[in-house]
Amino acid sequence: MKKLPFAEHLTNEEHRYLLETYAAHNSSMGLSERGKYTLSNMVKVERGDNCLHVYYDNGDWWHYTPNRKWF
Repeated sequence: MKKLPFAEHLTNEEHRYLLETYAAHNSSMGLSERGKYTLSNMVKVERGDNCLHVYYDNGDWWHYTPNRKWF
């Protein structure tokens, strides 16, 4: 599996749930918000406690969980 450059340190399972949670998160937004949170706007992903911290270039960040939830 080819990983996103900022996520190469993730395991395959972590990378999979990053992408799956991202897809669900992005589809929950309105069109104007989606433009701020594309994969190309992601700048960093760090491991947290049973989640991933996903950072965007606008300064926002989200928790993405293994059960495909975000907050």
